[in-house]
Amino acid sequence: MSIDPAEILSRLKSEPGPLSFAKLKKAFAGKKSGHSEADLRGALNGGGIFAWPKNGYWHIDPEEQLRAEVLSQCAKKALKRSEIGVKGRTAKDIGATVERLAAERKLLKYPALAGAGVMFVAATSPKAYWAYVEAFVAAKLRKAGIEEASLEEKIREILPKLEPEKDVPVSIARVRRALSLAEADKERFDEAALKLREQRRVYLSQHDHPLGLSAEERSWLIDGKDGKYYVAITRLER
Repeated sequence: MSIDPAEILSRLKSEPGPLSFAKLKKAFAGKKSGHSEADLRGALNGGGIFAWPKNGYWHIDPEEQLRAEVLSQCAKKALKRSEIGVKGRTAKDIGATVERLAAERKLLKYPALAGAGVMFVAATSPKAYWAYVEAFVAAKLRKAGIEEASLEEKIREILPKLEPEKDVPVSIARVRRALSLAEADKERFDEAALKLREQRRVYLSQHDHPLGLSAEERSWLIDGKDGKYYVAITRLER
């Protein structure tokens, strides 16, 4: 009796990442199961099961997963090719995928403002490049002794425009968008908001169940660096 590929597929769908052949062999082949290694290899050819690098198997196409990860990273931040990294994937694989996505116009190429090369940005998030430009210019101005308004002050100034009532919270995602801040500025924004809270100039509303969110959804929240995430901000009068 052969191994039903559907059983393997069901197991793979419950895993957060690819399983090695050794682990699958332990689960589906051997004396207890009555199945051989050959039976397992035959079942792994079933529909919906994909071979991964380093003799792994998963229910997700590795090429599609790599494409999605590259696009996700380049939607958050303008990146040079060397700055794009995907766990378990080689620089050669990543580079080839970046070039394919660029050829398909799913990744856009913009000039780097420092050094040679280009910056890659997801076609769905061209603002990520302008966030990179703004950060670059701001850094040059600071170096020249010209300081723009601090991000803390910008956050404080935008809150009453978004919500005139001072005791009504405003979602963090809404504040980010109003300030035209892409996720490239996430760390700087989070630090500014946490600083305002320490100064008791704002109140941050904690998310009840951040682990139930996807990584992309959590990226829009403020990371408290202590396991807590904040979903909304309310200005406090001083």
